[in-house]
Amino acid sequence: MYFPRVILTTCLIEVYFLSSETRSRRAAKQARVSAEETYAAIDSITAYSLAAAAAKAAVEAETPKERPDANHHLKFTYGVNAWKHWVVQKNAELEKDRQLGTSYFKPFETDILKLRADELNFTLSMFVREVKKPNGEPYAPDSILYLTLGIQEYLAENGRIENIFMDFYFEPFTTTLHEIVKDFKLPVNELGYFVTRIEEEHLWEAKQLGAHSPQVLLNTLVYFNTKFFMLKTPEQHQRLAFSNVVKNWKKSELQFSNRFLSLDMQKINYLRYNPPSNSNTRRSNPHQKVYEALENLENPLRCPVKLYEFYLSKCPENVKTKNLPYYLSPEKSCVPDSPVWYSATPLPELPLDKMLQRGLMVREVQEHMLADQVMQ
Repeated sequence: MYFPRVILTTCLIEVYFLSSETRSRRAAKQARVSAEETYAAIDSITAYSLAAAAAKAAVEAETPKERPDANHHLKFTYGVNAWKHWVVQKNAELEKDRQLGTSYFKPFETDILKLRADELNFTLSMFVREVKKPNGEPYAPDSILYLTLGIQEYLAENGRIENIFMDFYFEPFTTTLHEIVKDFKLPVNELGYFVTRIEEEHLWEAKQLGAHSPQVLLNTLVYFNTKFFMLKTPEQHQRLAFSNVVKNWKKSELQFSNRFLSLDMQKINYLRYNPPSNSNTRRSNPHQKVYEALENLENPLRCPVKLYEFYLSKCPENVKTKNLPYYLSPEKSCVPDSPVWYSATPLPELPLDKMLQRGLMVREVQEHMLADQVMQ
């Protein structure tokens, strides 16, 4: 009587377990499908990301990168690239000599920032003597000066504190460069203007003008006295005394203060150059032209008058009122905070001539001299 119940119960249990097993298989199958879909989605996203990254890299490769000197008047990358090109050629020559057994010099460092000061001094001296254009033609002296100004700017942009034109340590380099530029005659175009690559802004950007150091300040005085007072030779600069340069003031021309008719008279300071008296007559020439250097109201850091006053403040007190040479030698032990930058010793002719010859290659100097000749 109870036998059918047992059979029914057994059947129900078997059906239950079969249903559970079926559900488990279905769940496992769904899990596998879900996992496969997830992996497929991940693969799709990864492929998309890789494709997007590749497209971005392709766009960046096609888009020209901004030059590091794009915002500079002085394009210093020309100097850096010329240096690298020269080093590659030099190392190729050294390797050839090494294979022949005629030379065993170590290769030159292509990264100029890695050179010590003594290595930089030595290799720069070789560079200005040997550098050539990519086509093998020699550079003109003004182009060589431009390249080295670019190297100086590149060094400063990357945290190097050396001034290859002004520091005493780099005298071998500046002497070699001086031999190249001292006898250079600037070419003249068909309109009668001198052609040169060097512009005054290049000197300001490369920190060759201003009050950055005693040597740079001296270079600035030589430059301004050449540009405004027409002092063209080392002898003329050496004859210059403190008594020949006088600060004065005058009223400037009438200027509109606004769009109406109100006008304003403005006092302007200037430096007046009084030429040395003739050694034979002990008199100054009454027909001697008077030269002036007006103050720069727009940029005091580039003002001839203010830089002259700063120079006087850094000179010994006992020389300012005497008829002593205008250019004094820097004290080698001074620092920027020193109250006195200069000794009572006149600046020797060679460093003075180095500054002068580089200044004579500047376009604005030649334009002032040409204008002065026209007015005479």
